[in-house]
Amino acid sequence: MNIEKILSKSASKFRETVRSVTPLIILYTILSYIFTPSILRDIQIEQNLDNLMSEMKNHDIFSSLLLVLTFSFYTIFINQFIITNIKKQIFKISDSISALTYMLVMFILLFLLFLFLVIIIPIPDLVILFILILYVYTFFGFYIKIDTQQSNIECLLNSYILCLKNLKNIFKLILFHILAIIIITYSIVILGLFTSQIAGSYSIILINILFYIASYFLSIVWIYAYFDFKQK
Repeated sequence: MNIEKILSKSASKFRETVRSVTPLIILYTILSYIFTPSILRDIQIEQNLDNLMSEMKNHDIFSSLLLVLTFSFYTIFINQFIITNIKKQIFKISDSISALTYMLVMFILLFLLFLFLVIIIPIPDLVILFILILYVYTFFGFYIKIDTQQSNIECLLNSYILCLKNLKNIFKLILFHILAIIIITYSIVILGLFTSQIAGSYSIILINILFYIASYFLSIVWIYAYFDFKQK
């Protein structure tokens, strides 16, 4: 994997398409802000999960479900847009629905594996690490689903095979992603100190828009890496 070549392609595709996806990013940011339960906006670090769940009302639970649904559709549309744009294909809603079914299968599988690991491994940090690794393995199946429209089982199996063949390169990508997120987060936090003086409480929306635009670039990087792995 030539990371410099992938970054160059990603930067070019980002400049080419960012104006097209910015309205979607703005819409998602506003909707996610609206659907985020008030209790989660005001969450304190010292609050534990039990206290948080006990304080949640029916309205908060409904808002959380809408937030998850909005995130799912946003993730599908953004990644499908990138893949279809790279392949110069037509964006099809039927493919979006198909990708949504895979995402549902993926999250159910991860949830069941999480419950199983919690039972057999009494170390929470280790369980989270395993789930993150499994998430990476299954998420490549998400790209495969959008790209080839294979069955959900085939996507899971081919994703596993793809990851096994490219473990070293995927590890490099993860390190790059973590470093990029750290840089992006610190930059946006510093920018937020200034925007909060101008936009007040609405500065959080502006900051999130900038964060999602930067994350859009990272999504392009991962998808170009997927196509690079696929060609091997």
